[in-house]
Amino acid sequence: MLDELISQSLRDFQSDCVSFCEHHYPTIHNRGMKESHLGKAFARRLIHSYDNLNIDAQYAQLDEAGVLKHPAFRIESPDHQIYIVAHRLISANVACRKGLVKDTQWTLEHLDTASDKEKRLVILADHWVDRSSASKSIPSWWLGHQPIHKEEYVAQGIRLVDADRSLSEDIAQECNLSDGRHRIFHPLFRHRDGLPLFKYMLLTAAYTL
Repeated sequence: MLDELISQSLRDFQSDCVSFCEHHYPTIHNRGMKESHLGKAFARRLIHSYDNLNIDAQYAQLDEAGVLKHPAFRIESPDHQIYIVAHRLISANVACRKGLVKDTQWTLEHLDTASDKEKRLVILADHWVDRSSASKSIPSWWLGHQPIHKEEYVAQGIRLVDADRSLSEDIAQECNLSDGRHRIFHPLFRHRDGLPLFKYMLLTAAYTL
C-alpha cells in the first residue's frame, strides 16, 4: 500500500509541477525550483494522498537548525514514515552529486529509530540540461542507464552521454541502500506542439528503509 501511495503521489506531483511551471516559468527557468518549495510541495502532495484515504498525516522539516543547505522532511502517519530529501541540481558536477548523497546520508542518520513504523525514503531533484557533458550525463547517472526515449532527447537537440557512475552505486556505497526505484519526469511542455520539454527534468528515487 505504501509503495503504491508514493508512486501515485509522484505521478500526481508531476501534474503539480506542470501547474507550478506554467505559472512561475520565468522564475525557475535554467535554475529549477527552490529546494524548500520542492520538498514542501511533495510533502503536501503526500498529505493529500493520505487525506484521500481518510488517514491522518502530518509533515515536519527535519533540519530546523539549518545544518543542511537542502532541506529534508518527514511525513508521519499512523503506520508509516516517509523521509524526503529535496535537492536542486543547479550544476551537474561531481561536487553537486556528492552533495545530494551527503544530504541523503544525513537524513538516514536522523531517522526515528525508536519507531517501528514502515519507512521509505524519497529523493527529489530537478535539473536543466545545459551544453556540458556532465549535464548531459545526468539521466544516465540517475537511472543507471540511458532513458528508453533517448532519441526524443536527440530530436530536441540534447545528445545524452553515459555517466561514469550511477546514483544507485553512490547510494549503495555511501548509504548502504539498494533496490531503489529511480525515475525521470518532464513536467514542462512545449507550447507549439505539446511535447515534453526534455531539457527540464524532475528526478525521483524511492527506497525502502
